[in-house]
Order: sequence, then C-alpha cells, then structure tokens
Amino acid sequence: MELQAAFDLLLSSEKPLDEMDTVIWQSLTAGASGNQHPWTIGCLMTFQKTGEQVSYPSGRTVVLRRCDAASRTLDFHTDVRSAKVKEMEMNAGAVCWLFYEPSTKIQLRAQGFATVVNDKRADAAWEAVSLQGRSGYLSMDPPGQRSLSQQPPSTADRFVKQLESERGRENFRLVRTEVQSLDWLYLRRGGHVRASITYDQKGSSEVSWLVP
Repeated sequence: MELQAAFDLLLSSEKPLDEMDTVIWQSLTAGASGNQHPWTIGCLMTFQKTGEQVSYPSGRTVVLRRCDAASRTLDFHTDVRSAKVKEMEMNAGAVCWLFYEPSTKIQLRAQGFATVVNDKRADAAWEAVSLQGRSGYLSMDPPGQRSLSQQPPSTADRFVKQLESERGRENFRLVRTEVQSLDWLYLRRGGHVRASITYDQKGSSEVSWLVP
C-alpha cells in the first residue's frame, strides 16, 4: 500500500502536478531497491520485426535494478544473446517500460531510448549479481533457442561455484534506458486519474492531466 499512499497524499495536495514528477521517481527508486515494492518488476516492450512491413510489440518481464532520478534512467540486466538486444538495436533503442500494481490499479508507462552497456559500469553491476543470479548467464545455448527434446532443456551447466560463474560475464549486459516521457494512470474508485510528463533535451519537464 506504500505506492497507493504516496499517490493518495499527492492527489490531496492543492497542486498535485507540481510534485507528480518527484513522487513518480521516488516510487521508481523504491522499486529499484527491492523490498517487495510493486514496481520492482516491470514489463519491457520492444519491437519484433517479423517481415518487411510488419513489426509486433514484444514484451517480457524484467527486474528494475537501478533508478537514477537526476539522469532519468532505469537499468535492467540481460543476456547479450537475447532477442531483445537485437530488437533494441534495430529500433534505435526505443523501448517502453510498463509497471502495474493490481491491488491499487496504479500503472506507469515510461518511454525512452535504451543503451546496452558493457564497460566498467557493467563490471560493477556484475560484481553485485549473486551466484544464483549469475546462473542465468551461463547457458551454452542462447536464450530462446528452440530445443527438439521432449523434455525441458537441461540447466545442469548453470550450477557452478563462484569462480566458475565468471564465465557468465561475457554474456552479461547492463541496459540503461533514458526516459523521455511518462504516462501515469490511477484507476481509483473515486474517479480515474491520468497524467503525462514529457522531458526535453535540457531536462525540463512538462506535466499535464490527461483524460483517463
């Protein structure tokens, strides 16, 4: 209920739009810290090209690993061999994050451009990944590869000791999204509320109410 309390308090103020940006980024920062916050888990949307003329939205669940309000960035981790990396590269990094909390019906969409990072920042992020988390980057085959077996693909090659887990670093990437716009929606019983925030290149923002 922490998320709902934050926005209920905001809406009870005299000028909610003045603090809308601050409260949203505070909530995202709380999500990145974990602790069972409803915005710790989000859906990341990219575009999957299946033909010359058609592109379909492609979504998957990702964990919000880091949030920086000052730079308006959201981070997640991925395997460089995954389809979403190729999809981002084919579409200039255009992505959309979706966060939703079903019990309070509060939704946030964050659109922006993602960059796949593989430098000292990725090294630092990798060092913080647990042994269990590293297992996701140790598969010999790339994520999404089709298997002809009647049984699920084995994950035996992923259960290793800490030193052996270092080979997963070559597949690990940090992905950082610079947010360009936010669309916030609260489906409350007393009447739905929706607002948008857009940012210019200088970091200035324009906040406005939208018809829900």
